[in-house]
Amino acid sequence: MKSFLVIFLLTLISYVTVGHAQTPDGKNDGVPDSATFALGDEIYNTNCAVCHQPNGAGAPPDFPSLAGNANLADIRHAAVTIRTGRGKMLAFPQFTDSETAAVLSYVRNSWGNDYGTVTANQLAPILANLSGTTSEKISVWRGIYTEAQNKRGAELHSAACAQCHGLRLNGAAQPDQPPSPAIARTAFLRKWTGQSVAALFGYIRYKMPPDAPDTLTDEQTTDAIAHMLAMSSIPAGENELPSDSKSLETLVITEQEK
Repeated sequence: MKSFLVIFLLTLISYVTVGHAQTPDGKNDGVPDSATFALGDEIYNTNCAVCHQPNGAGAPPDFPSLAGNANLADIRHAAVTIRTGRGKMLAFPQFTDSETAAVLSYVRNSWGNDYGTVTANQLAPILANLSGTTSEKISVWRGIYTEAQNKRGAELHSAACAQCHGLRLNGAAQPDQPPSPAIARTAFLRKWTGQSVAALFGYIRYKMPPDAPDTLTDEQTTDAIAHMLAMSSIPAGENELPSDSKSLETLVITEQEK
């Protein structure tokens, strides 16, 4: 009788564990481990918080709240949105399956959400053949903006940015303004190296200037980026820097010419 009871309990525990780990629809009910959660936290705050806010509240209607967002329950929908973008949300085709799983696990288990963790193995068949994820990456050193954009960007910077970032974009603010980070040269390139121009565009477009965010136009944003690149000794080219996210996602910021 005792042996039967032990076997029954072990079977029940196994059933509960497997059932808790993953439901038939692919949802994983478990919470992410600390390493996955920490990685997701880092990825989110580096790439997503600028639009969706550090507390997940978003900036509706362009960037919906992630807190209590029922769309997060659909793993496929959420993962494809991260990789390919949706509406004004930038795409992140550079994320690996593990990185996508980590950030998705983070948002599904933050701000009161309880949608469960996601694994890279779950996402692999979903993300394997998405179009646009294998686009050739182009370095900013290959002439991605024009001198005309640089000149417009210089005018914009003098009017709207120089008080905080300094005339030379080195973060040296005017005496009556708070100091801000350098937005050109070595410090700027080191901070943004490896990231797409799309990420920089999104940050400037929807976060700057701090006292009037989301007031710059798409053209002003690309002009500002052109000036930042020019001041970083990155050469101009023959074609203007575009403002559509799909094109900007293929452009990569690097410290040195590649």
